[in-house]
Amino acid sequence: MSPEIAAAELLCNIGKRSPHFLTPLLGGRNNTVWRVDAGPDSYLLKKYFWSESDLRDRLGQEWAFLEYLQSIHSCKAPVALAKMPDQRFALLEFIPGEPPEEITESDILDAAGFFADINFSRHLARHLPSVSEAAFSLDAHHATATRRIDHLAKIEPTTPDHVAAMEFIHSTLQPLWNRVRQGIEKIPPATRAAVLSPDSRCLSPSDFGFHNALRQADGALCYLDFEYAGWDDPAKTLIDFTNQPDRILPQHLAALFLEKTIPIFTDSTDLKARMAILTPVYQIKWACICLNAFLPNRPTDPTRPLENQLARARAMAQRAAQSLKPHD
Repeated sequence: MSPEIAAAELLCNIGKRSPHFLTPLLGGRNNTVWRVDAGPDSYLLKKYFWSESDLRDRLGQEWAFLEYLQSIHSCKAPVALAKMPDQRFALLEFIPGEPPEEITESDILDAAGFFADINFSRHLARHLPSVSEAAFSLDAHHATATRRIDHLAKIEPTTPDHVAAMEFIHSTLQPLWNRVRQGIEKIPPATRAAVLSPDSRCLSPSDFGFHNALRQADGALCYLDFEYAGWDDPAKTLIDFTNQPDRILPQHLAALFLEKTIPIFTDSTDLKARMAILTPVYQIKWACICLNAFLPNRPTDPTRPLENQLARARAMAQRAAQSLKPHD
């Protein structure tokens, strides 16, 4: 189905029959988005990615999370308006704004407040699914990162950039991962296998960070892209937020975010201990994600040159090495 036909049907579903115009929007990596102008009103049309090799229901996951945000009266995300699951189209509220250029302490407090609001009523959201790549034990976290590392073996020396990436993986990333793995293996097996109780889990926006935020004309932030959102280990969510390669936070801002979010959870001592173990694990996982661009059959992204992706992977590996220092 064409986006023009999808837009017309979805607008009809919300009682809008005026002529409409579609404008493609840049920035989506997995999904395709358009601004839909219908008379004086604007909407966002989103086509969700799906393939035989990736069967995740991105539309269903985002829709369920947006409905939960609406149920708790959050005004920090778009309103879900209408959907066509079979065609993987959804019509959402259009939020005018631009990605924030500079991040301030006020923005950190805003993001921490959004996360706190989501989790204040999380007992009402037991029906929501887990996030993509959710992990609720140290063994599960370890297995997730191991799969990412192993996947990099598929990279082939097809260009000088690919050769440089392979050299970095063999000389730096794999030895670093071996150190992390050895540290985890020293933990008693029963502790590694222990499953986090449902009461200790969090509701996570998943790909949460200022790379998925818009600053509106009045300075307020709105958060976007919840197609992987759901239940997760708060340790993973907080580590990911403070290590997002697209928007690395200065240390003092990262520390402020953790200061405001860790106390949300009653078992904050256990959470801190888990974060100390898992921080280098997820920093290495982020390095692997940056290197996905080198895998075979990946489409070229002109906004993300291969040399830039390798530089980002190196930076994440350096962060992991720093995180390991107190534990060596």
